[in-house]
Amino acid sequence: MTPQEAAQAEADARIVEGYHVLLSENLRLAHAAMMEFANANNDDYWPKGRDVIRFAKFYGVKQTALGGLVGLLAYKVGRRTVWVDAARVPDLARRVGLETFPRDALVSFGIFCAAADTLDRESAMLH
Repeated sequence: MTPQEAAQAEADARIVEGYHVLLSENLRLAHAAMMEFANANNDDYWPKGRDVIRFAKFYGVKQTALGGLVGLLAYKVGRRTVWVDAARVPDLARRVGLETFPRDALVSFGIFCAAADTLDRESAMLH
């Protein structure tokens, strides 16, 4: 691992640790429940926008923050909500423009990206 890769790994680890500090208990519970639901009920085992809406409402958390934790970033076009699936198409959020999304979505999305990078690094080391 190069010094830059080591520094990135350390930064990602600190961001992932922020999951328990930056996010409310209800948001963490909604995230866990939604992931379990998606694993059991969705063809690709990953949450969809409708799942984010349902679990955010049930747990009383913001849809934008919950969506960011799974790479689903929402923004408004008039009265319509548009979901950007940055988990499946990572470059899509940048093409739309990160400034388009609310801060709470970007905080959650940052944690999602750091966790995904950490998992990628760890799986590469195992093989």
